[in-house]
Order: sequence, then structure tokens, then C-alpha cells
Amino acid sequence: MHIHFMGIGGSGVSGLATAAKSLGYKVSGCDLKESSFLRMVKDHGIECMQGHDPAHLDGVDVLVRSSAVSLENPEVSEALKKGIKVVTRGEFLAILLEKKHKIGIGGSHGKTSTTWMIYALLRAAGVEASVYAGGKSNGQTSVSAGEPYVVELDESDGSIFKMRPDSLVITNLEFEHADFYKTPANMLKSFEHYLLSERPENLIIGRGYDLSNKLFEMFSPLSFPTHDEIRKGTGFKNSENSIFYMKNGSLFFLSGNTEIYVGDVAEPTHILQNRSAALLAVSEYLGKTGRTLPVLDREFWKSVPKVDRRFQNVGTYHGMTLIDDYAHHPSEVHALIEQAEHEFKRFCLVFQPHRISRFTAFYDKFKEVLKDVGCLIILPVYSAGEKFEGRASKELYEELKNGDNFVFYAENIDKAAGIIKENEKRFDASAIVSAGAGDVNTIFAKLMNGEK
Repeated sequence: MHIHFMGIGGSGVSGLATAAKSLGYKVSGCDLKESSFLRMVKDHGIECMQGHDPAHLDGVDVLVRSSAVSLENPEVSEALKKGIKVVTRGEFLAILLEKKHKIGIGGSHGKTSTTWMIYALLRAAGVEASVYAGGKSNGQTSVSAGEPYVVELDESDGSIFKMRPDSLVITNLEFEHADFYKTPANMLKSFEHYLLSERPENLIIGRGYDLSNKLFEMFSPLSFPTHDEIRKGTGFKNSENSIFYMKNGSLFFLSGNTEIYVGDVAEPTHILQNRSAALLAVSEYLGKTGRTLPVLDREFWKSVPKVDRRFQNVGTYHGMTLIDDYAHHPSEVHALIEQAEHEFKRFCLVFQPHRISRFTAFYDKFKEVLKDVGCLIILPVYSAGEKFEGRASKELYEELKNGDNFVFYAENIDKAAGIIKENEKRFDASAIVSAGAGDVNTIFAKLMNGEK
């Protein structure tokens, strides 16, 4: 069977394409522009074509489109006319793994990191698992070996609701993707209906956010410490006696009689929460087969491969560390700032809002999160092809620029690089940190390559 992927250079579709090839399907794809994900797909021996064209459909049995490709696209329209089955990425992933044992990871924040942590923990326990994630680790977005399949689920376009996982982790849930869900009530209702209809064997929900708190109250699943519980040192006890507790400034997880080190309380809380969610999921899976988690220490967590664009160290510029991060929601930017303060104390944040609908919906929250950043460069909103009338990032600059901090507006990434070069001594920063799901990270190449 020949599967053709439109938008194959995207983070989610690229991993799905390589997973399909590993399972024996003939795979091809196309995309509008070059990307690191497209290069990764080509390295797997997959034929990739430039642009979208009905000519790509010769011999194709199934066309998989990313949510960024509309049904009105000429290539999609032609496929429908020819009777070629057209499915979304989420629909195809559900079909591909229909009869596999699956651990699904969804939620608003931390999905990709938690997915790779679960995979690493299973491997450490001797389980030859497979993984499909929405972000690269060690240059890959998927690894095919055996079961279970550790699968990152995407709630941005409702793809998560196509999957029927045996175990489901919802890392957290707060209002996001306003273009799809419209209101918090609609988003909550969608997840309620999904959980009521699917009833996964194991359900883990992270608390501390309005929507996931309501889901926790409804379904009484397993959980792990919130941000406040970690900071207050109170821990969390599940009804099944899977306990998270503090001891000597560190967070531990007790699974059966095994004490597992999670991390030091001084570390950013979102990292400890991702690890906690992963430990809980793997402990539940192993328990079904009579196995237990291995004893873990600091060195294990250091050895877990990092995920691209998640506080990724990409080099240095004039003694300043360059950190690339995918944060694009106010809560994610807040977590990024917390981690940057922990690691570097003084840093300069380059912020590129992602999608006009998101920036407009959360404008006041972004303002609150960014108002105390000592050095801030704001870029125009990265539209991601979205046609939406809303707030402009220059408005945010106008509201934040009157304080004592260094706050700049840059019309483009070249101008942002110029601001850093002209003011680096005044900034006295230890790091330059990018925040955004668009192309803000290209600023680092401009700095390191000495481009103007």
C-alpha cells in the first residue's frame, strides 16, 4: 500500500511517515519548503517532492494531510475525485496503531518531553518499546521496535480524539488552540466526552490547571504533584498508594517498595512534573506484567536524551549561551522564564508570538508573564498561515517598554540580531533565550555566522 503524506516536513507528519515506512508501507510525501524534519525524512529514504501538485498522486492508495493543508488544496481535491482515501494525520495514526498496545500522552504542555521520558524509562526497564512523538530527540521523531507504542497525541485539531490508547496521560489541560475550540467550555466538553467514551485502562491527569482540575474531579484518576505542592513540599498520594513525597530537598516516587528519585526541588517544577507523569505511566504498565521500575538516580535523568527546541543549548555567542525553546503559550513561557532564571540568572528573551488567534486570546496573560523580564525583544506574530484579525505584538511592546527593563521591538529577526549585537554589553546577559514555535530560532544562525 502506498501512503502519501502532504506536509511531510512538519514535526508531527514527519514522524508518522517514518513510522509508516518502518511498518512496511510504501511512503512518499511533499511540502512547500525545506526544514530539518524534511531532511530527517529524506535520510530515511523517503521520496519527498517540493510543493503540492496532483501529479504526486500516481499509484497512491491513501493520502494523509496535515491540518495545515485544507480540503480545497488542488492535490487533495484531485485525490478525492480519484477515489483515493484522504485522512488527517490523527486519523491515520489511529488506523496505523489500531491493534497495538498504546500509551498515549496528551495535554496542553510537556507532551513531547514526557513521551520521550516514558520511552527512556521503558527501555531502562528492558522493554523494547516503540515511540512516536511530535518533536525530535537524537534526530528522530519515531523509533519502531515492539510494544507498547508510546504515542504523543495532538489536541490542537482534535486528533487526540481519534486514538483509543490502553493508557492515557493528560499532562495538564488549560484553554489553548482558540482557533479550534473557541471557548474553554468547548475544550472541556470535548475532553469529557472523549474520556467518557474511551475509558482507558489507566488514566493519569496532571492537576493545577482549571480544565484538568475539573477532569480530575470527574474521573478520579492517578495524578502527581502540582507546581504548588512541589514548592510547598507536600507531595501527593494516589489512592493506589503510588506516592510522591519530599525528602532532604528532593522529590521521590514510591512504586510498590521501590523508591525512585525524581529530582531536586530546586529544579524547575515543570521538569519534575514531566518526570513524575512518566514514572507513573511506566509503573502502571510494568505492574501489569509483574515487573518494576529500576532504581534511578541523578545520572539517569541526565542521560535521558533531550528534545529539540525544549530548552536546547545550540551554541554560544560572545560568551552567552544560546537556548532555543518552543514555548508559545503563556504557561509555557512562564515555565521557560523560571528555568532560564534557575540556569542563568541574567538572560535576554527573544519572544515571537505564534498564531494571531492565540496571541489575541491570551494577550493579557502574555503581558503578565513578560512584564518582569529584565531584557526582552519582541518580534511580530508568526501567523503560521493563519488568517485572523487580532492583536499585534507591537501593542505589547508599547505597554511593556515604560519600565526599568530593556524592552525592544524588532520588525524582523535580522533587526533582533542587530539589537543583541549593539547592546550585548549593556544587557550583561549570560544567555540569549528564544521563545516561540515559529522561526525565531533562526536568530542564532545570524548571530553565530556573523550575519548582519
